[in-house]
Amino acid sequence: MMGRLLCLCSLAVVLLVAACAPEPAATDPIARGRQVYRELGCANCHEGSIANFFRPVGPPLDRVGQAAAKRVPGLSAEDYLRQSITDPAAYLVPGYPDSMPRGLARDLSPEDLAALVAYLASLR
Repeated sequence: MMGRLLCLCSLAVVLLVAACAPEPAATDPIARGRQVYRELGCANCHEGSIANFFRPVGPPLDRVGQAAAKRVPGLSAEDYLRQSITDPAAYLVPGYPDSMPRGLARDLSPEDLAALVAYLASLR
């Protein structure tokens, strides 16, 4: 009886520790980019919310991978998205203010920037 109780308690501790472990970093660039998007809080400005009265402050990103290729002549979708993150004022989507946070790219590793671009480019 005591052995079973000890075994059950040990199992409970193992499950509890496993449940509290941090989420492993995504290795797929698009999955990692989605994670970076969430960590940075991009949705706060690019999706409607109560904080901004249901209207996005920045342009919606739900199909940005498709729209990005047409925004700036001569830039691929990926180049445009990278530019929008590293130099937000280089091109402003008509109807939206110049409100993208400056220095955002400074806080990103090159890998996270590439992953964020890959994620945004996948939104079609």
